[in-house]
Formats: sequence, structure tokens, C-alpha cells
Amino acid sequence: MPFTRFLLPFLALATGCAQGSSGALGQTDTTAACPPSELVCAVAGIDAPIAKGAALPIQVSVTSEGAATPPLSFVSANPAIFTIDDARIHAQAPGLASMLITTAGVGAQDAEGDPKPQASNSDLVVDFLHVWVAEADALRLHRVTTGGLQTSPLPAAMEMLVGDELTLVAAPHRGPQRLLGELDAAFEADPQVVLMLDEGVAGSRRIVATAPGETTVTVKALDIEVAVALTVLEVKP
Repeated sequence: MPFTRFLLPFLALATGCAQGSSGALGQTDTTAACPPSELVCAVAGIDAPIAKGAALPIQVSVTSEGAATPPLSFVSANPAIFTIDDARIHAQAPGLASMLITTAGVGAQDAEGDPKPQASNSDLVVDFLHVWVAEADALRLHRVTTGGLQTSPLPAAMEMLVGDELTLVAAPHRGPQRLLGELDAAFEADPQVVLMLDEGVAGSRRIVATAPGETTVTVKALDIEVAVALTVLEVKP
């Protein structure tokens, strides 16, 4: 699809929780719209591949001196690698493709004067960003602290006391590199020993130890399984 390239005098504006990744033309700043628990996202921006099968919310900011920020659209140069829906990058297959950041040009309205819902030849390419997609070969479980930061990956076995709470996040990796993206993960454990709460954060659960015993917390995502053995102890007076 041809696009008219029009360089606007935009200055990068870092927003959101990350430092951000500047577009190749230096006109925009893209950050992952990450929760506070995503420490890697929070300190580094989008500087790692997105895991195949994961989704990454994004936030793109531009500013022009003396003018309001125009409405933006995001277009995948190769939908076989990734698609974009509602400001979320959906990683489809390993590879590299560009994300075009566009704004409506002159004449990009329909008969009623409303903006066209899809990109057209009159759309202006403000900037573009290279997006890598990689296939994860491992999952690692991270503990989230009360301050919202993630610790290093958990060991294979842990102990808890009755009443203790533990928030876990499943993170995709390829080799030593952590990949970005939210996961549709399934958590399993013995409900007689621990209670697992879904608090609306993708790939995360809050685990509450309710009774003494042993259980294995198993997490499955991206056709990969990881587990941690939990022993819950009772405090005796």
C-alpha cells in the first residue's frame, strides 16, 4: 500500500512508564503501555522482541511546537509478522517488520466529512518503528514485590506460611533474553492448599496460602509449561 511520506516538525516526547523507543525518523516516541510490575518494560521501553502469540499494548506520543497533536493510526507493514488492533501489537510469527505511524492527510474523509476508518493513499507517514517477533523457548516465574517490581526468576521450590501471599508473573524468554508481551496463561494448583486470584493482569496470579501441605503451581502459556513446588507450613504457638 503506497503512502505519502510527510515529515512533520515533531519532537519526541517520552510518556508512560518507559523511556520509550524513538522512531526511525525521530518524529515519535513509542512505549509499551506496561503495568508497574513489568520492570523490564518500565526501564527499557520496547527494546526486546515480542513473544509470538503475545500481545503488547503500546502508546505513541508526538508533539509539534505551536500545534495540537494530530490523530494517529498504526499500520503493520507485514501482518504475517504482527497485526495491530486497538493500540495493541499482536505477534503472529517470528521475524522483523515495520510499524508505520500515520496521520490522515488532506482528502482522507468520507462523503460525510468523517475520517476514513482505514489507511489510504492520502495518509501521511509520520514515522516508523522496527518490531521484532521471536518464539519463546522458556517461561520463567517472577515474584512481584509489594512495591510493584519483579524479582529474579523463582527457584524450583519454595516455602510459605499459612496466610502468606505471593504474586507471580509468567514471563516468556528466548535463551537468556526476556521477551515482551502479555500472555494468556493458565495457572493450576491444589485448591486445598492455596487460593489463586485473578486480579485482571494478564499472565499473573495472586497466590494465598490457606492450609498446610504441598502443591505444585503449574503455569502453561505459548505451549510451554513451568512449575514451582510450594510447601505451606503452619505456624505453631
